[in-house]
Amino acid sequence: MTSALYENLSQRYAPLFEEIARGERAREAGRHLPLIPLKQLSDHGLGAITIPKTEGGQGAGYQTTLRMLMDLAAVDANLAHIWRSHLAFVEYLKLLPDQTRRTTWWQRILQGQWGGSALSARYDAEHHNQTIVRWDDTGTLRITGEKYYTTGTLAADWTLVSATLETSLANAILRRRRRAGATGLQLADVTEALVVVRVQQPRVQVKDDWDGFGQRMTATGTLTMHDAGVEALIDFDRDHDFVPVFHEASLVALMAGVGRAALRDGVSQMRRRTRVFNTSTGEIPRTDSQMLGIIGELSAELSAGEELVRATGRELDAGHFHEATLAAQRASVMVPKLVLDISTRIFDTLGASATSTTRELDRHWRNARTLATHDPAVFKERMLGDWEVNGVAPTPYVATTQGRQAINT
Repeated sequence: MTSALYENLSQRYAPLFEEIARGERAREAGRHLPLIPLKQLSDHGLGAITIPKTEGGQGAGYQTTLRMLMDLAAVDANLAHIWRSHLAFVEYLKLLPDQTRRTTWWQRILQGQWGGSALSARYDAEHHNQTIVRWDDTGTLRITGEKYYTTGTLAADWTLVSATLETSLANAILRRRRRAGATGLQLADVTEALVVVRVQQPRVQVKDDWDGFGQRMTATGTLTMHDAGVEALIDFDRDHDFVPVFHEASLVALMAGVGRAALRDGVSQMRRRTRVFNTSTGEIPRTDSQMLGIIGELSAELSAGEELVRATGRELDAGHFHEATLAAQRASVMVPKLVLDISTRIFDTLGASATSTTRELDRHWRNARTLATHDPAVFKERMLGDWEVNGVAPTPYVATTQGRQAINT
């Protein structure tokens, strides 16, 4: 079923992805946000593929979704990153306990509404910026604070925000969870939550001030909220939830797609090269055994990276939380290395002309390097080693409003 659905979706969206690909280099060169392609994705229903079939969506599972994410990242890594935020938005909405509320959200998304992500803030040890949710005098939830790394929020209808709950609100949630049977909970366990905020409202401002050298057109930047209204509060047990694992897997899916794009563009340029170095074998690059050997190795690296992503999707689909966590973290360790190698060594098969800014071949390395900094692999290496040696289960990454973790995205 997973393979059949992927093949169906792949064929359905292939013409649109090809159209999006034709404008990708121009958007990169001009630093134009992919707002028109995003509208096309929405109009073609891509935002709803993970909504359950019983609710009108495609019911795509994790592996299918990750494969589609790799496909889109291979034609536009910025647009795929925006879609990744929307996918996470949908996954978190699935945790809403009330079926009626979930159905309301599915209808909004089926109508083309889009979700963004605002889970992290810049961290300053002296001026730690907290985002606070409170009840106002009328019992309405209000949020105040500032977020950065808000991928897709500028172009979204809604955004998912991590926040600290005011004490009275946190106490109310603590009482509710205890009534529902939760034991051993303390106030500190429920002080953080995720909330949904409408982007287009007077007390919300979004800036396109992301200044990273990669992923430059992801609508990532500063979100400022001043007593803005809150649409929904998502309260869930983060210790046993698949969404953070999917969040990790989707990030490496983006990187795998970038690797595919780098290899594709590099091979395309290599095929057209006729210049021969006097120190080479004397063959043109497309028949030079050394050049072909590099391409063959990079092809194998790409295949390995994509399979690591798909393997994580299979474990998620099977409901194997522990195995999925391990698979996601192994992918997080290896895929960045593989893709950075692809996007660097592809230049070894080309000449100095490949560095021309008009070809934008460096964008693949910049995108991969930027994505790889989001959740550094060194932490995954440590946790995987601790599991292998000491049997300590690894922890999926979850954005938090507290402490040093807030500097990650």
